[in-house]
Amino acid sequence: MQAEELPRPATGLDESTPCFVDTKEGRAAYHEAGEGEPALVILHGFTGHRDDFVGILPTLGEQRRVLAPDLRGHGDSEAGPGVEGWSFEQLVNDLLAFLDAMGLDRVDLLGHSVGGFVALRAALAAPERIRSLIFLCTAPETPSLMDPKGWQAGVAISAERGLDGFQPLAEKAMRSDPFPGLAAWGDPERYYAHHRRRHASMTPESYREIGTTFFESTSMVDRLPKVGCPALVLVGAQDAEWLPGADLFEHHLPAVRRITIDGAEHHPHQENRRAFLEALETHLAKQA
Repeated sequence: MQAEELPRPATGLDESTPCFVDTKEGRAAYHEAGEGEPALVILHGFTGHRDDFVGILPTLGEQRRVLAPDLRGHGDSEAGPGVEGWSFEQLVNDLLAFLDAMGLDRVDLLGHSVGGFVALRAALAAPERIRSLIFLCTAPETPSLMDPKGWQAGVAISAERGLDGFQPLAEKAMRSDPFPGLAAWGDPERYYAHHRRRHASMTPESYREIGTTFFESTSMVDRLPKVGCPALVLVGAQDAEWLPGADLFEHHLPAVRRITIDGAEHHPHQENRRAFLEALETHLAKQA
């Protein structure tokens, strides 16, 4: 394993200095805290990056090693497509190669939003590598309540202007109709700065192709009974698009506990951090 730390400009936002490791699938960027096995690996969602979880890594790292890698096409990881393009199969291969490069034989795996799609497929492809699963505001299939029009508009605009051209328009729309959970970020400008960095770390190609992978994905509901490890399902009580997915996990996974977190939307780890951490720690303690 070859890992290095490189500085990056500060943005005034909670932000990690990336570490890098070369894997058989390409270079992966990640942030980590703590020590001890088995490790907890956290996968962010579409347009996200490792720093979606930077605020909670120190707390989680008090009990174990925690790693948050950037998915392909996000953050500072490999920007281009892999052998299998931008498919979920490729993202699973990336994850398993990352575990190999970091010397992690078996981990607890948390997937947020689209990261949960990767986590589920990894558990089915390599069950011996996953001790338990934590599904955070995610689903076994593309949510029927999710309208792809915003993403489609972003694809069209970014093809002409790049993500730097699309971001101001997306931010203007968000500012005109702020979501209730914005208050949990304290200063709203902190959220908008976070969102700008999310888009700035992607390319028009990765935004288009990974979005296509998500919106055109095959339902995995029928394969949920084959998941052999314990699973915790966490979802925000106000996360309307993803609540049905939590129901599907709860009804079809063999060994599952579902917790709906009050006062939270799509980012319970930010919007109700105490409840999120309590639920996660309880789950991980039971796996010992």
